Amino acid sequence: MNENLIPLEDGWVQWNRSAPGTTEGLTVYAKLFAPRETDRSEIVELYIRGRNLTTDKLRSIPLGHIEAMATTDPNVEPHVDGEASLPMSQAADEVWNRASQLLLNRAYRKVQPHEPLTRPDGRDPDGFYQQVAEAYRDVVQTTPKVAKALAEEANVPVGTVHRWIMEARRRGFLPSARQGRAG
Repeated sequence: MNENLIPLEDGWVQWNRSAPGTTEGLTVYAKLFAPRETDRSEIVELYIRGRNLTTDKLRSIPLGHIEAMATTDPNVEPHVDGEASLPMSQAADEVWNRASQLLLNRAYRKVQPHEPLTRPDGRDPDGFYQQVAEAYRDVVQTTPKVAKALAEEANVPVGTVHRWIMEARRRGFLPSARQGRAG
């Protein structure tokens, strides 16, 4: 197996492997960052070039091995000055944490339904339209006829709820509507 790590400028390295298998024919460009020159380098940016990229090929790229090779190679100078992009390990943790939080929020909403809507009293319009948006997000998960369900709950005409939803969208509490679908 022939493996190459070529130092480039500003913390970038080029890596490839000529052994038959999933990484054959791939060229990986990785930018390494270290807070100080004596610290271990971490990959903060990645660019992959190759034909017929597949998930198996992407999974077979040994990022930890590339980091270790770059850290032990005296010719590789990691990017040190200025702000680093988020290291891959930290970025993956943040994505995982954010996804977990979204799932927990969604599960909580199913267990703790929204406060029933009532006609607004005019004291806190933004608060009311935020409540409309929250109710909308809860109800849209269970029925495509969101306005009808909210109208029955609030004991108001469906047209009134349509106006509330439109105003919640206008104020940015709900995304723009798409033709033919709830949400």
